Amino acid sequence: MQKWSQRSSPTNKSKEFLATKQITVLEHPAYSLDLAPNDFFLFPKINEIFKGRHFDDIRRNTTAALKAIPQNQFQNCFEGWTRRWHRCIASQGEYFEGEHDGIQQ
Repeated sequence: MQKWSQRSSPTNKSKEFLATKQITVLEHPAYSLDLAPNDFFLFPKINEIFKGRHFDDIRRNTTAALKAIPQNQFQNCFEGWTRRWHRCIASQGEYFEGEHDGIQQ
């Protein structure tokens, strides 16, 4: 017997709907810090800027910190992101570590 959550969850209903419309659903790897730009680039960058400081107006200071990051660093981030996609695909979704692991891009 299936549990309610398995039988009628929104995810299963969505999959059923897509199947009735003959829409192919692509599988994707589980959430990965290596593939989330906020986790591998933005949050560490903001933490670096804010480390050891206290603010009264966090919104204003966060906006200022984001504006202080040079545009080329964002560009480099997205170039690195595409390399990470290729590495994830080449490793067939398996865990990988470091920049140079022998995986061809």
